[in-house]
Formats: sequence, C-alpha cells, structure tokens
Amino acid sequence: MYYRTLQHRFQQGFSFIEVMIGVLIVSIAAYGMVVGATHARGELRAIAVKERATEELLSFVETMKGRIADGKLSIIERSGDLQGETVYLFGNKHSQTKLAAKIYYEPITILYTDSTSNVDRFVLKSWIEWEDFSTPANKVVKREEIEMVMMEFPL
Repeated sequence: MYYRTLQHRFQQGFSFIEVMIGVLIVSIAAYGMVVGATHARGELRAIAVKERATEELLSFVETMKGRIADGKLSIIERSGDLQGETVYLFGNKHSQTKLAAKIYYEPITILYTDSTSNVDRFVLKSWIEWEDFSTPANKVVKREEIEMVMMEFPL
C-alpha cells in the first residue's frame, strides 16, 4: 500500500528536469525571435537609407537636367565633380545624429549621333556614396548610380 501511494505521488506533474528543459527551449526560441526582429529592423533601416539616397541623387539629376536643357552650364559645371558634394540623408551638419553622403558626377560629354537634328545630346553619369552604418566593425560604402542622356534645347 505504501509503495502504491509513493508511486502515485511521484507520477503527478512534471519533474524539475523536465521543467528546466522546457524553460530552456522557450528561452532559445525567444532569443531567436529577438535576434530576428533586430535583424529585420536593421534591414528596414538600410532600405530606408537607400531610398533616401536615391531621392537625393534623383533630385540632383533633375537639377542638372534643367541646367543642361537651358544650355547655360559653365565650364566648371561641365567638367564634373569627382570630389563630391556632401548631402545629408538624415540630420544636417549641426545635428548630433546624421548620415552624410556624397554626390559625384563625371565630366559632361557631348554624345555624337547620326541624327540630323540641331539638338545636342549630353551624357551625365552621376552617383551617390554613403557609409553603411549597420556594420560598424567593417567600413562598407554603398553606392547608387544613374546615367542619362539629356538634350540641350536651342532657343
């Protein structure tokens, strides 16, 4: 009789080892979810930075398209900017938190074609570079490029 009650008492519920293994499994799963969420947040931030850089580059190219179309580019502007113009993707030069990028463009050259029109065509190749902040151990520079052919309309 004593054996039956003792055996019955030990068979109810979970043992300490079983509970600890369950806690360990749940902890590992929770850690995996936290790491995954952190990684996803970093990837989303990198995508947002790339979008912002592309917006800045497109804005620059639109400005240059207007300057080329009106035919009033100076010799300095035609010679390109291989040192880069600093723009801020986030913040400004006085902000504590900021992300700077540089916009470059090659010398603007005339594109010779077989066309008989009186419209000059120019090639503009520009790009933007920024430092990837998601990998602080390694310095990685990201880059987006645009190359366009634009026309100068004679007045």
